[in-house]
Amino acid sequence: MHSDRWRQLIDDRLDEAITVLGRIPGVRGFLVGGSVGRGDPWPMSDIDLLPVYDDRAAEDATRRGQAELVDWWTGSGRAQALDLSWLCFTSDEIRSAMADGPTALATRLGDDPRWFHGIDKAYGGRPSDSDDELIAGFSAWITEVRFHPEVVAARIASWRGQALAAADRGHAADAARALRMVLLESWGERLGSMGREWTRFERMADRHGQRELADRIAVLAGADVAGAAARAEIAPLWLRERIALCWEARRLVGEQVTEAENARDQVAAYAVHVTRHRPDLDGPWTGSAPGDQLAELRRVIDLVVGV
Repeated sequence: MHSDRWRQLIDDRLDEAITVLGRIPGVRGFLVGGSVGRGDPWPMSDIDLLPVYDDRAAEDATRRGQAELVDWWTGSGRAQALDLSWLCFTSDEIRSAMADGPTALATRLGDDPRWFHGIDKAYGGRPSDSDDELIAGFSAWITEVRFHPEVVAARIASWRGQALAAADRGHAADAARALRMVLLESWGERLGSMGREWTRFERMADRHGQRELADRIAVLAGADVAGAAARAEIAPLWLRERIALCWEARRLVGEQVTEAENARDQVAAYAVHVTRHRPDLDGPWTGSAPGDQLAELRRVIDLVVGV
């Protein structure tokens, strides 16, 4: 059950993480990304921090501090995800990126996945310290250039390449997920929260007059409402608990979503995580068994490339 103090708890833990991790020598500060950074959190939001280092040697200590905070929060009675991952930059790197401009950034996206994923996670975010002119400027710059035509073109080319490569391997679901990203970039949109992304994709498709195509992509990805919601009934207990928590959380913030859409969103998200990171948890609930969908996939690829 979610406390009505969930926003305050996220804010308090964000401040705690910034304070504790910011004391580590070599850490300059952080970009606060994700839904918390954009000011659009929900009770299941992760805290997303992108570290900026004056000395990259501080990275190991920062990761240890991250683990200690998450352990403490879990033991204190209310777990909270803190995502620092590998999306980090040095002060020199961000000075260089801003000086070089969006054309060079488009090239960086293909050369270094930190930039490809980092600018999306940091989009609309904010600096951990508004008085730090470098990080504040970098935060504003990312939001300004994220949808620059050259940056978007580079991202579309990358996602299209991933879709075609997955199709060549016979992985229809992976190809469909990449095609979804091609469409989103072409619309000037982005997804956001993992646990809400397929419903958000459908709402965006409605706005852009592409719902039929979006529905075909969802079927290929195993993320159609009817199929994925049915698989939720045989999902592991931990995932069924998450489904219930997310349903409560989405209603709490007034999101327009059905119970079946919410179940689909969680099953689709965690089917990806399980097949990539915990294959021992795979089973019929993930829908990962290969199917005869390659002909339909090729048709959808032709449609998306033509959009």
